[in-house]
Amino acid sequence: MISDTSPDRAWSAPALPVTALDDLPITVLMNARSGNKDKADVRGAIADALRASGRDAQVLVARSPRDLPRLARQAADARPGILVAAGGDGTLNTVAALAHARSLPFAVIPLGTFNYFARDLGIPLDPAAATRVVTTGHARPVAVGFVNGRLFLNNASIGLYRKLLEHREAHKKRFGRNRAVALLSALVTLLREHRTHLLRLDIDGRTMMLPVLTVFFGRNALQMEQLGLDEALCVARGELAVLALPRASRLGLLGLLLRGAAARLEYADDLHQYCARQVRLDRVDGGARRIRVALDGEMIDCTLPLVVESASAALQVIVPVRPEARQ
Repeated sequence: MISDTSPDRAWSAPALPVTALDDLPITVLMNARSGNKDKADVRGAIADALRASGRDAQVLVARSPRDLPRLARQAADARPGILVAAGGDGTLNTVAALAHARSLPFAVIPLGTFNYFARDLGIPLDPAAATRVVTTGHARPVAVGFVNGRLFLNNASIGLYRKLLEHREAHKKRFGRNRAVALLSALVTLLREHRTHLLRLDIDGRTMMLPVLTVFFGRNALQMEQLGLDEALCVARGELAVLALPRASRLGLLGLLLRGAAARLEYADDLHQYCARQVRLDRVDGGARRIRVALDGEMIDCTLPLVVESASAALQVIVPVRPEARQ
């Protein structure tokens, strides 16, 4: 695990090679288990679009999520060029982190449930159309987040929201990958008992102590907008949206879920909301020094304190010349 808790660390956009994008080889990396579309049809559509472009391209499929990092590293070693993630949030996170580390352009073929990253950038949700963006688009520097040096594209969280994501993934594997399953899974999780933790939060140098059920760090303006949060504005200017939820009853949690579904979360009086470039987070209740964190829905274990920061223009992403409407 990479860890860097220096407040002076500067994350900068990796410089693109002098070589034009059109001359770079393309490697599409897919997770065989991600997304809710027929994999054979999707892979065929991607391959057809790449073939029609005449570009030097290949499609690699990881049999399991555990195989994806190794497959991506091998591809970057053998054919440094445009790295394309075809899948859901976890696939995007893995490939984007490698693209950032290797200073390579990153592209997306969205195959997930919500696809916030692609939608926020106006990338089409149709696999063939998204593949054509890979071959005809241009590079745009995009802000990302980091937790102790680990990259995230959309959000990071601890506590209750992290549990929601973990349980949602288990329910999707059982019942299918769609939004109805995601909503019902959240409802089931919220009705359980949940423990609060006393945390010290240093938000851009402002210190506070809060007993919280969860802390959420958002880096996607579209997701914030669809929750009805004004923090979408600070995300759009390169900051983090920081949401902290203190103790709440089951009824209160259900109310939050309904407000979020109705895009009216800004009216939740018991939700602490902040904008920040950097947040330091630590336990002050004598708990364990390791904490589980969700990064774009993927679970990792980190050592406290956590340093969460937003990095402007840190990732070069291939986007459409004419982006689709954000919705």
